[in-house]
Amino acid sequence: MTVTIRITAQYYENYSDTNVPYWKPKGGREFLIEGVDDDVVMYADDLVAVLTEVVANESDEHNKYEYLGHVVDFFKPINIDSKIVSDAIRKQYKLRHA
Repeated sequence: MTVTIRITAQYYENYSDTNVPYWKPKGGREFLIEGVDDDVVMYADDLVAVLTEVVANESDEHNKYEYLGHVVDFFKPINIDSKIVSDAIRKQYKLRHA
């Protein structure tokens, strides 16, 4: 069986040059790693250290990523129709403003 790993990272941009970088936080980024063997994930000695390094390796002199956390998805997501959510929000709004 394979799993999907979703990594949340802080994204930074360099507002200076590469000799004296000035990193400014610019929000979050998500990394998605699909098709990972579930046994490899379950028995990893230090998965956080591995994922921290993987995310850091995506950085360059202009963009930097720092690991914040991760989720291992063992199952595919359940899709919910956006109309259901939109209708529920509209109903809630009508109840509050009636």
